[in-house]
Amino acid sequence: MTVKLTIAIPTHNRAALVRDMLASVSALAIPADVEADCLVIDNASTDNTAAVVDDFARSAALPMRRVLEPRPGSSFARNRAVDETTSDYIFFIDDDAVAERDWAADLLDDMRRRDLDAACGMVLPRWSSTPPKWLGPSLWVKLAVHDSRAIESAPVSSAERLDNYFSANVGFKRSAFERFGKFREDLGVVGGNPISGEDTELFARILARGGTIGFVPSAIVNHMIPPERMTRAYLRRKSFAFGMGTAFAGLQNHNRLDKLVRNGVRMAAAAVRGDSERTLYHELECANFFGYWRGRLIAR
Repeated sequence: MTVKLTIAIPTHNRAALVRDMLASVSALAIPADVEADCLVIDNASTDNTAAVVDDFARSAALPMRRVLEPRPGSSFARNRAVDETTSDYIFFIDDDAVAERDWAADLLDDMRRRDLDAACGMVLPRWSSTPPKWLGPSLWVKLAVHDSRAIESAPVSSAERLDNYFSANVGFKRSAFERFGKFREDLGVVGGNPISGEDTELFARILARGGTIGFVPSAIVNHMIPPERMTRAYLRRKSFAFGMGTAFAGLQNHNRLDKLVRNGVRMAAAAVRGDSERTLYHELECANFFGYWRGRLIAR
């Protein structure tokens, strides 16, 4: 029986990067019983994204098309992808990521074997330049990339938790959207709106309603980390914004006063030790706390 798979790529003003991503998708090893295509959602781009995608599609190794989603925002783009296809499975990859050859095959194989509603793979950092020394592995989660050494040295089951699931590398059964709903469109980064967490909210919703999600470490994509994301200021903004998104999404959290006190003490202790990585880690946890309570106030 043939299985239909759509690889969906939301993109916004990434013409300089999207060709590499499309080349990696075109080179994927697709199983013989899988009918795959590629759908690019042009999310209100104002650069030459349309020309780059359309030009690449003419000679791509698998059917590829572009649709315009005029409403800017990651949730709008992803939901448009769901509406545009009738495939059995929909896999999402970010426009600044590059898939390894067996990415889709490994993700699909695990989903079929375990009958998962959704599955997330490994997202490895692709540094655009040498990262600063303080940007160690414990901070990578703030960039939505994994520390592969930590995951591979731990039991497989330990990776299957909400904070390890990133939408830069995720597959869904179509039936998951029918059972649990799509991405919430009041969440998701767009323009100056910092409220993130639309993917985490969907993952949490699936789990809360009895669905199944797995982690597939062999399904690898490499995510570009540009210089502007390798700054303390960027990480502070992202942590604050994710806290706000958590509040708006109504997700369970640990943002109680004792968390703030605990992280404040640990931040001071790390600073005394001269450990800049852990100092920033605990500072970002504090930023998340303040973002969450700011979100709660706005929501009221």
